[in-house]
Amino acid sequence: MKLYEAIEELTGKLKRKISYTDIAEALEVTRQYANQIKDRELSFEQLKRIDNFFQTNLATAKYKILETKNNEECISIPVRGDVSASMGYGVTVYNENLTATYSISKKLAKDLGVYNCHMEMIFAQGDSMMPTIEGGDSLLIDRSKKEIYDGKIYCVRIENQLYAKRLQKIPPNTIVVVSDNEKYRSFEIDLSKCADYDFEVIGEVRWWGRVAK
Repeated sequence: MKLYEAIEELTGKLKRKISYTDIAEALEVTRQYANQIKDRELSFEQLKRIDNFFQTNLATAKYKILETKNNEECISIPVRGDVSASMGYGVTVYNENLTATYSISKKLAKDLGVYNCHMEMIFAQGDSMMPTIEGGDSLLIDRSKKEIYDGKIYCVRIENQLYAKRLQKIPPNTIVVVSDNEKYRSFEIDLSKCADYDFEVIGEVRWWGRVAK
């Protein structure tokens, strides 16, 4: 909120003319300085000073507007509840309900080429994809991308366990599941036997992130 906008709002709320002299007194600055900053955005501290002086709520109103703007610029992604995508020996899926949300900017989603209706967040566990992905990393899954392209990382379910792994397709029916950590062996899945074998590509891992250490 700019100073001249604050003055207009104060005038409306208090039903009297608010001058730059009044504002200078509230901010404990000179009238000349108050006039010089009339087109500047007021800081939260300045708004609080004005609120305390005039007994109003401009600071609260401003941050409600900012919160609304931030919400409009972000999208909420469902988080797969109670499970992680293992990068080691797998984690059993007890509950796949989507019970929480994770917000990212619309610009990031656009840059990644993903859409809200196809996105899902999950968290990594284990060390078999290190150094690429570490345990605790956030993984953004695009559930619309299930076709396997060699070398890409996918979230997959194998025998009721979730994994984040690189996949390689060997015609006609074989999938090689690869770990980035050389301590872990690759293994093969014969898709022709999937009727008797629980295997599903949940989606491609489009982005991952972690808190800096």
